Formats: sequence, structure tokens, C-alpha cells
Amino acid sequence: MEALGRRLSETRWPVLPPADGRARGVTASTVERFVSEWERWLAQPRQPGLGDHDILDIDGRGVHVARFPGSGHVPILLLHGWPTSFLAFHRVIEPLRALASEVVLASLPGFGTSQAALGAWSVADSARLLADAMAALGHDRFIVHGQDWGSVVARAVGAIAPDRVIGVHVSAGLKGFMAEDASDESAWTRLREFLAGSGGYLHLQSRRPDSLAYALSDSPVGLLVWQLDKYQLWQGDLGDGFGLGTDFILANATLYWLTGSAGSSMRIYSMDSAEVDAVTAGVPTAVSVFGSGDFAGREVSARENNLVAWYAHDGGGHVASLDSATEFITDLDDFINRVGVNA
Repeated sequence: MEALGRRLSETRWPVLPPADGRARGVTASTVERFVSEWERWLAQPRQPGLGDHDILDIDGRGVHVARFPGSGHVPILLLHGWPTSFLAFHRVIEPLRALASEVVLASLPGFGTSQAALGAWSVADSARLLADAMAALGHDRFIVHGQDWGSVVARAVGAIAPDRVIGVHVSAGLKGFMAEDASDESAWTRLREFLAGSGGYLHLQSRRPDSLAYALSDSPVGLLVWQLDKYQLWQGDLGDGFGLGTDFILANATLYWLTGSAGSSMRIYSMDSAEVDAVTAGVPTAVSVFGSGDFAGREVSARENNLVAWYAHDGGGHVASLDSATEFITDLDDFINRVGVNA
């Protein structure tokens, strides 16, 4: 933390041309505000950690999990995407403890404190590690939720361990859920609008992730700005009402900078289609769709999965566990009842 604080105080600010009214990224005033807040945030006394954190040795790989005991009937595994982390679920832990026998937050392989894989790697490999991690924790049957890239991995967990996965719930669903054409009109419109504004962002992450990783791992401000840019594409305004919350944004950037894992976490963007595909296994699946930055289409979700529930919300955004926590919990509660584990 001291090293991070020192680096922030030594930030070299870029020389930018005068603003001409066209958006070319996160504004200088926004960056300066978040960096100032980051310096104050680091100076605060550290709060005690919550939950039981472990680095599990699964086939020689370290998989980070955080565990929270609950009073429900079934364990729930929560999987994040990029550029979020397990920290994206901090607002829903307590209400989920009333629904789950244990809430398990896992860092995807290569993200934060979960060890990156060497050599060829696929979504199925990540799913297999996570299914084995749940077995190591003593969970023979469980529900898995995935957000963003976590939705793809969650779906793969169901395909790999259909006898153990009671159900799969996703939000901000990507491959296997994402709209493909105008037949899913609202989702297709959101997707087209997002791609129109993020082509360069996605192109760099998918084509040049290793080169980009050096900048993001060396400069904490560079990492923060790259993440802010993605949040801005998803959610819009980065003002005081920004739904993700300043504490999460700063804690999440701190995690990625301290672990130097920006590059390994972006690997998922550069995977070939065969490394991402997962065969559906008929596991009961539910999809929650929120108003901003959510590209799941009902037609694709029903075709590619055993879709038993579809929840549509006008509000909320890409990281529903943060900006729509009440709706997120309500949807999961209904899904748990639908698959019969609370009977």
C-alpha cells in the first residue's frame, strides 16, 4: 500500500491537446478526482477483512476463494468478469447468506490472487478448476452465478459438472447468451451502441493484451483510467451517482495493480472461439437482464441453454450486484425456489 501511495504521488500527467468537445476517453477532471480520492482512500485506517479467504491448491494451481457461511439450503458460487473482481459482490454477501448454506466468491484463474495458467488455456479449463475447488470445499451440489465473462465460465461449469450444478444464473451474459441479430431488438440495440463506442478498447484487449499489460501493471493511474473507461462505456456518467461506488472502483484497481494481473486477466479476450465454447448440458439456467451495458438476448439464451427463468429490468447496469443489488437478490431467490432447493 505504501508503494502504491508513493506511485500515485509521483504520477506523471500526460500533455493533452485542448478539449474540442469530442469524447476521446475519460476526461482529465474525472481522472484527477479519482486519483485524489485514491490517495485519501489509501490513507484511511484499514478495515478488518471479511470472510474466510483461502488459496486452494487445485492441480498445482492456486485458486483464491472467499467463503461466507449462510443459513440457506444450497451453496452459491459467484464468478465475476473483467475488469471487476470478487469484490464486485460485496454488497450482496449479507442478503445471500440468508439464501445460501455458504456463499463462495472465487477469483477466476489469472485474475487478482488466483494463479494464472501457463501455456494453452480455455474457459473449460477455468470451469474445471472452479468445479474442483467447490469439491475441495466439500460442496457436492451447488448453484453458480456468473457476470460478464463469469457468465461464460459459469455456463461451462454447468456443462462440465451437470450432475453437481443445480442451476446457473447469469447477468450481463456474454457468449451463449448475447444477442446475435435484431430479433432480440432491445439487446441488439444496446450491443450495437456499445460496440460502436468500444471497438478500439475491445480490439486492443483482444489483439495486443500482452503489450497493454506492461502499461497497466506499471502505472496505477494507467490501470485506473483503463478500468474507468470500461465502466464509462457500460454505465455512462462517472459522477457522484455512479452506481458501482467509489470504494469498489478504488479497491478493485488496487487489487489488480498490487497483483500485476491486468495482462493475465485480459487473456480471456484473446482466446479463439474453440477455447470459449461450452456445450450446454441441460442444467436449469436463468438470465437477468438490466437496463445498461447488458447484451443478453432471450432468443439466444433459450436456444443455447435450458432456460427456465428470464428476468428483465429497466434499470441497473452491467454489474448488477453493485448497482441493482435488490433486484439481483430477488432474481436469485426466485431462481433458487424454481429449481427446488429450498423445498
